[in-house]
Amino acid sequence: MKIAIEKTARSEETPYIARIDTSDLTIHKPSIFKSPVHKNGNGYYANICGFRVNADKPEELQPGISALLDGLINMARLPRHVFIARRAGKVYPVYTVGNEVIVTTPGGPVFQHVELAKVREYLHDYLHEIGVLGAKGESDKLHVRDTNMHTLELRRPILYMKKRLPGQEDFWAPVFENGAKDGIYVYAANARRDVPLRTSGTEVLILTQVVAEALRTDNRLDDAYDLRADRLMPEYWERLKENSIPEGSVEIGGQTIEIYANQKTWFGVEHRKEEDRFGLFLGDTHDSVVKRITANFKRRGMI
Repeated sequence: MKIAIEKTARSEETPYIARIDTSDLTIHKPSIFKSPVHKNGNGYYANICGFRVNADKPEELQPGISALLDGLINMARLPRHVFIARRAGKVYPVYTVGNEVIVTTPGGPVFQHVELAKVREYLHDYLHEIGVLGAKGESDKLHVRDTNMHTLELRRPILYMKKRLPGQEDFWAPVFENGAKDGIYVYAANARRDVPLRTSGTEVLILTQVVAEALRTDNRLDDAYDLRADRLMPEYWERLKENSIPEGSVEIGGQTIEIYANQKTWFGVEHRKEEDRFGLFLGDTHDSVVKRITANFKRRGMI
């Protein structure tokens, strides 16, 4: 592994980058990463796959980054995702081998599945059992992040696919931008599913439909429109909005929900103002969208 700290003209807050070459240790293409080095008071730090390396001087970051990556590289791979237990201050690396998703624990078991959501569920239950996440229940939860394969910094999901219906098994899966930022992907329904960005701005609807049909094939979803696109980032909502037709609005639970249509798909949009994200409720008619919004708001205790 080769690590060089290089001066940049980015800003006073990030005056250096750590140029990391793992070509002799990993199978990643590209295998050269440029991780920003931030100035913090009298010191410097770099965020590598969710872990922070600190030093008094930029050049002193090299041994810390090298030692961290030596511990993180597994199966000739760097983690593509991480799970974060915020209250416990723990980070758990997640690796991908083909369609398999694998999470490791320090000195403990390894959990593996073809769905990121299932691996999160296994790890969540194990961490409750050993006391890392506290008491059983919602005392803490695992947050998922994607690793930027250019900088090794973490990225938030652009949305979550969800199904939560009374009497049915829940489904959850985070959706991320790919490394080149020209498409989005999700690990769901026993495979990685990719959709390129489109000039029509409909990639979110298309990926949701692809996953819904796969879940129906697995007999895990009765109606394709029961799968929601939740907590959608504003830029992706704007892409979809620009190419959709406004179809009025409805008042539900004290909120005004705008209704749109895009070809055969109708959807209502809930703006979660506290985090500036958007939830989509899908259907094939105006009335079916309103029905799903009403049922969801009742489940959440909003009406």
